Amino acid sequence: MNELIQVTYENDRPTVLGRDWHELLEVNSNYTTWFKRMCDYGFTENIDYATCFPNLESENQHGGQNKIDHQLTIDMAKEICMLQRTEKGKQAR
Repeated sequence: MNELIQVTYENDRPTVLGRDWHELLEVNSNYTTWFKRMCDYGFTENIDYATCFPNLESENQHGGQNKIDHQLTIDMAKEICMLQRTEKGKQAR
């Protein structure tokens, strides 16, 4: 677990990108399905996470579909690690 996840300090609380967290935890399902499943555990938009479109400008230049991402609070990211019940989740905790 030598990979680093970029932590953003733009607001009053530090956050990590959901897609980065999904990749770090080596989740087998696609990001959108996984994130919806994680939200079923009671996470709330604009409290635990915020929806964002990090590649909006670059995707529009190439005619591709914009990918939704989420800025997860550190508390939400930690709780997701516990929910994963995998070795990667344990290491990330």
